[in-house]
Amino acid sequence: MKNIDWKKGLPHLVAILLFLGLTITYFSPIMFENKDMAQADLISGAGWGNDAKQFHEETGEYTFWSNAMFGGMPANYAYMPRTNNIFERFSKLVMFNLPPIHVGVVFLYLAGFYIFLLALGANPWLSIIGAIAYGLSSYNIIILEAGHVNKALVMATMAPVLGGILLCYRKKFLWGSLITLFFTGLNVLWNHQQISYYLLLIIIPLAIVYFIFALREKKVKDFFLSSGLLLVIAAIALLPAADRLIPTADYSKETMRGGAVLQQTATGEKSGKSGLDIDYAYQWSYGRLETMTMLIPNFYGASSHYNIGRDSETYEALKQTGQAEQFSKHAPMYWGDQPFTSGPVYMGAIICFLFILGLFVVKGPEKWWILAATIISIILSWGKNFMVVNEFLYNSLPLYNKFRAPSMALVIAGVTMVALAIIALRDILKAEDKKAFIKPLYYSAGITGGLCLLLALLGGSLFSFTSASDVNYPQWLLSAFIEDRQGMLTGDAWRSFFLILLSAGGLWLYLNNKLKASYLMALIGLLVLIDMWTVDKRFLNNDHFMPKQVAKAIKPTQNDLLILQDKDPNYRVLNLSTNTFNESATSYFHKSVGGYSPVKLRRYQDIIDFYLSNRGINMNVLNMLNTKYVIVPTENGSTVQQNPDALGNAWFVDSLLWVDSPDDEIHALGTLNPATMAVVEKTWKENVTVEPVVVGDSASIVMTQYTPGKLTYQSHSDKARVAVFSEVFYKTWRATIDGQPATPIRVNYILRGLEVPAGQHEVVFECVDELYLKSARWSSIGSIFVGVILFSLVGLLIFTGLRKRKETN
Repeated sequence: MKNIDWKKGLPHLVAILLFLGLTITYFSPIMFENKDMAQADLISGAGWGNDAKQFHEETGEYTFWSNAMFGGMPANYAYMPRTNNIFERFSKLVMFNLPPIHVGVVFLYLAGFYIFLLALGANPWLSIIGAIAYGLSSYNIIILEAGHVNKALVMATMAPVLGGILLCYRKKFLWGSLITLFFTGLNVLWNHQQISYYLLLIIIPLAIVYFIFALREKKVKDFFLSSGLLLVIAAIALLPAADRLIPTADYSKETMRGGAVLQQTATGEKSGKSGLDIDYAYQWSYGRLETMTMLIPNFYGASSHYNIGRDSETYEALKQTGQAEQFSKHAPMYWGDQPFTSGPVYMGAIICFLFILGLFVVKGPEKWWILAATIISIILSWGKNFMVVNEFLYNSLPLYNKFRAPSMALVIAGVTMVALAIIALRDILKAEDKKAFIKPLYYSAGITGGLCLLLALLGGSLFSFTSASDVNYPQWLLSAFIEDRQGMLTGDAWRSFFLILLSAGGLWLYLNNKLKASYLMALIGLLVLIDMWTVDKRFLNNDHFMPKQVAKAIKPTQNDLLILQDKDPNYRVLNLSTNTFNESATSYFHKSVGGYSPVKLRRYQDIIDFYLSNRGINMNVLNMLNTKYVIVPTENGSTVQQNPDALGNAWFVDSLLWVDSPDDEIHALGTLNPATMAVVEKTWKENVTVEPVVVGDSASIVMTQYTPGKLTYQSHSDKARVAVFSEVFYKTWRATIDGQPATPIRVNYILRGLEVPAGQHEVVFECVDELYLKSARWSSIGSIFVGVILFSLVGLLIFTGLRKRKETN
């Protein structure tokens, strides 16, 4: 105990306790009142893999297939908990096992950024300020309210990964290796590849800048030594996530993010190369002027469902209608370029001011890689609003066309802007010549504060304050919207102006020896906390918390209850009363034709585009998917219609139509009667030895047993027949007839087919993902290996620390 430097460790203990206190206070309704957030995306996505989850809860076994949505999909992307991954169990420690996980994420935001800033050479008190600025930045909080927990987890690892890398480049190899390995492992384990990609877009300019400085200082050997070590660490960090990375890489080829199957789309256009369609991918593009929300949060009206309050013009305008109270709580104040938004990306007025100050005062490599990454972030976030660059990047950057919502790229700036802001304070507090910083202070305060003042005075007259969606509202209500939007911009412009004025004033007093450094840090820390906390509370406050049983409840509608009375559960439901292919509530109770998933099978999307979209619904396609019930909208809500022509779980066809290509196959479905004929691509011909003939009444094939990943049928026929199954074809399904392996074929573009011999037979389809099983074994072994390395590094750090202290004494 005598060898412990308690004085040196005290600030870190204070930081941990403060981060815990802030997190617990913000989420006090969860921690102390047994409440939770509804988290819309989690609720809407609850149906994804719900049958797989129920199967596990009932049997203790996992299934590789879920039939909940889109006719069926691999389940290990929706519900496949790890059971033997030791490293994942370690991951909970860094969040102090705070329940539920989204509370722990905020602590990890704070702690992770604190580590990053310490690695940048900031003192603990400045690091605390920066951690608060980052951890409470608006986007980081808003995504938790929406339910984007995995995204938030991976974002929380970005800063500490960068911190570990910086330590390695500064030859602090033990600490650098420990931090980089642990947090990179978490980054890939928590599996949000788009955020990991953005992290890489920070690391690349960082490495380039450090290489340039190494050339200047003739330290290229040191650079390559550190870089080589980091590459080894990165490779090792991938091991615990092998059960995610390897199957995902394989499966993605079959999804919308993979290559096109067809030569022509449903609209007759030539299919693009692999990746998402650029128009779809760039829907959520940040407007160029919208970037001002980083400085002024309500510049663009905040949110598409903003609580504008009773003191608003909107509330006054609606008073006579009796709708003012309810409408004003979810008012469409946002008037930017995105289809809709839950809130702005606000970096903090003080952080923006200090970031600009950092561009003037910070020297060395940090400024340049931070500036480069920030510019990349903003340009990427503009998406379709800066196509002269972004179209080229979309078609040229490796893997970039697999991702959507370019506005998300601002997570890079979220890290880099806070970093440079704190580095600026670090350098100012370390400098002996304080007077050298006065002019840069004037410049940066003038740029940011002056812009805020200009918008506070004139902003209400500079813009239209209208959006394309405003056409849905009468002019008298739109006029109220415009007045409120004007007030929101000018009000927040004044707010940002005074925050910048106060923080710049504190810096001016310090530079003129009228304020101590400790008081300056306390002032800026308090202002940053007030700034970020109060903006966050606009978008996630106590009104968003409700009793747990209410927050997470998914109640069946009357239509659901009516359908569930069917004693045969093995049918599908098409819900046309909602956004059919962008919701999964239906999948929570039924096997749905629709759904929502970012990893939808490419072939299924083609079927939607051709036969289940705005072009019209083809009943034969619904019949072959065994769509027994259709929920249709009515004037008073919705109602259920039964489809008497649904073809059931399996049937024999009397003829096959052989075609040359997938395009021919999908076009043939437009006129095909799937009850009697199946269309098959000629590549499967070697798996069919008999031509179907007309089936007599005695021939039948029926499902006798069902689990999500194993389907059993009994067949009876006088001759060998080709059976069609109303199940989505995928390569992980294996077929047997009376226990002997059989080869299924793909028919009707997406369904399974199988040649069944004459007589009575048991046909079994079972989904076994061999690649996943192998990857899971590698993942378990890899997690142990990484754990051993991490414990070894901790041991070495303790040993070297004790030895240094002994030598010093």
